[in-house]
Amino acid sequence: MKRASQVLIATVALTASSVLLASSGGGFNTGSFSSQRIDQQYELGKSYYKSAQADGTRLEYCIQGSNGLKKLSRKSVRQFKNGPVSNFVGSLYNCANPQVKIADAVPQDQGDAILYYLNKRFKLRLKAG
Repeated sequence: MKRASQVLIATVALTASSVLLASSGGGFNTGSFSSQRIDQQYELGKSYYKSAQADGTRLEYCIQGSNGLKKLSRKSVRQFKNGPVSNFVGSLYNCANPQVKIADAVPQDQGDAILYYLNKRFKLRLKAG
């Protein structure tokens, strides 16, 4: 009889500890990822920016500054911060072929998404106009 009561107490203790762990979040919280907000426009622009074109080549984005073409970086785009969108877009060129403007190389819908991505990525706060 003593053995049966020990088994019963051990079973109740194990069950109680399992219930407490489950209710107190003692495990991996799978709900945390789903509660994050994902900016779909940003992700779409990022995918266009990084993907290859129809001919299989990838565009390399450069900015035309006072010292010639430079690859996009926070430092190279600083001069466009808080400025008009048209100035920034007009200064984007393909690094591999400096005669080709990015605005002419990508479709309008992709260009809008890429511009949104670059604006957020480099914290440009571009203004319409």
